[in-house]
Amino acid sequence: MFKKLFVFLFLSISCLFAEYKINPDNGLIIDTNVELVENHCLACHNSGLIVNMNANRDAWIAAIRWMQESEGLWEIPAEDESKLLDYLVKHYGEKYNTRRRLPLPILMQK
Repeated sequence: MFKKLFVFLFLSISCLFAEYKINPDNGLIIDTNVELVENHCLACHNSGLIVNMNANRDAWIAAIRWMQESEGLWEIPAEDESKLLDYLVKHYGEKYNTRRRLPLPILMQK
């Protein structure tokens, strides 16, 4: 009885974590458009900034604009930027179960 329950629980938990794989080289979730993130974001900083940001779409856009205005990030074609944002919000979107503060209002105004 316990053996069947253990196997059932193990398989259930495994399915939860098996949905997406993590790239062992950079720690990003492997999914559609991850290559855009790797090409545009990891050229300047490591993936830890992405994994720990947990922001909504507006905050991701504000971060990109700030990097373009002050850090030398190049212009990203609109179609690629939209796909890049879709990926970021899907996998590293806003989470309310963290103790991370909300984005500063000044970043949201731009």
